[in-house]
Amino acid sequence: MIDFIAGVGKFIWVIFQVIVLFNLLIVVHELGHYWAAKWRGLKVEKFQIWFGKPIWKKEVNGVQWGLGTIPMGGFVALPQMAPMDMIEGGTDGKEKLPPITPLDKIIVAFAGPLFSFGLAFAFALLVWGLGKPVRDSHQTTVVGAVLTGSPAEEAGILPGDKILEVNDSPVRDFVGMVDSVIERIIYSKGEKIKLLIQRPGEDAPREVYSGFEKEERPAYERQDFRKIGVRPETRVKVGSVFANSPAAEAGLAAGDIVVRIGGEKVFHPDSVGRAVREAGETAIEVVVLRGGEELTFSVTPRKPKSPAGSSPMLGVGWDLGADMRIERPGPNPFRQVWDGGTAIFRTIGALFASDDDVNVTQMSSAVGIGNYYYQTLSDPVYGWRLAFVLSVLINVNLGLLNLLPFPVLDGGHIMMASYEAVRKRPLNMRAMEIFQATCALLLIGFMLFVTWFDVGDIVKKSGSEKPEEGEKAEQVIFEPAS
Repeated sequence: MIDFIAGVGKFIWVIFQVIVLFNLLIVVHELGHYWAAKWRGLKVEKFQIWFGKPIWKKEVNGVQWGLGTIPMGGFVALPQMAPMDMIEGGTDGKEKLPPITPLDKIIVAFAGPLFSFGLAFAFALLVWGLGKPVRDSHQTTVVGAVLTGSPAEEAGILPGDKILEVNDSPVRDFVGMVDSVIERIIYSKGEKIKLLIQRPGEDAPREVYSGFEKEERPAYERQDFRKIGVRPETRVKVGSVFANSPAAEAGLAAGDIVVRIGGEKVFHPDSVGRAVREAGETAIEVVVLRGGEELTFSVTPRKPKSPAGSSPMLGVGWDLGADMRIERPGPNPFRQVWDGGTAIFRTIGALFASDDDVNVTQMSSAVGIGNYYYQTLSDPVYGWRLAFVLSVLINVNLGLLNLLPFPVLDGGHIMMASYEAVRKRPLNMRAMEIFQATCALLLIGFMLFVTWFDVGDIVKKSGSEKPEEGEKAEQVIFEPAS
């Protein structure tokens, strides 16, 4: 009962943090519009977080401050800008207001994205100062494991190969937003993916051409990304040794780092699994690093009592977080913001490309962003640092996406104000009302469309939760060797 209460309390606390962070992004963006409007002398009717009918509102100095019912953004109602009644709600007895210049409209529209970029930089400074959580396995481009039957295996890629380029584009790490192996594979085009690899013991790099695979999913689910079946090199650290197991009897201990097995270098836990499968129930040499010293053990794998029908095992559980650390100082703040912008530009470019597999179902709504925050903040050790890293990307994305020249977005206001400046006369307000309402409906429809896939991902994941490594260990039971 105590564990249940503690679990509920933790869930509520994480959700509270998600709401605070998520709404901070919205408030800062809308404050940009608000302060710019005040500076330029515009009439401000409302400042509302979230859309829909207000569940709370209060008027202060002629401005209605409120909280809406639909958690999808926010707005500042500025009647002298292009009409936005579809989102902001109508105004009782519209006041006759003087027109404003196109320059005023451009300044007010651009201020929101500008404040989002500023908040992104503030988070980047926090990441730089407090440090960034990184996985060493994500920073390498060395292949640790090649999945059996995968396109990479068919292409001849081996564990230990270092990937230098993907489709003639250099890569700097395995997992990351920009110039990573995974990113370049996802955004690849055509039927074959060209990789330049450096194989140990060879002087010159070699080119290989790999196919790709994707999980087939129904149309109502988010579509899968391209993958070739490789995993990064990672430290193979023993997290636990099962009682009465071959590993325990041989003398292996938690904290040991496996460096070789059966005379072959270990790049990934998969290397150990393959070697054990090949050895069967015959003795195999395991070399580990313990306290800076290499120790050699002879271990004879055998089948556990439970689960029944299992293959021969060593009897160890891996420490899957062994390569996690804090990089201090963190990445340069300007580089963080630049990488965030590069990532969104590449995503938009891939959405409009005809020969790749990136589509709008893979974009995220407010629900998806909230879920990302929940996952990062749930980490008991690195949660807030991971949330700061994520906030840099989200704020850059918020700023850039709002600058797209689509009516209702800030970029649409800038585009219409620029057109008005060229024409030297105001746009027809009645026509603009109809046009804005139509675009608002399209935008809301798109948001609901993407939200469907975000909710589907959450439901799918909650229905297929896998047990943690420790729980798996408790299910493996060995009898003492006879």
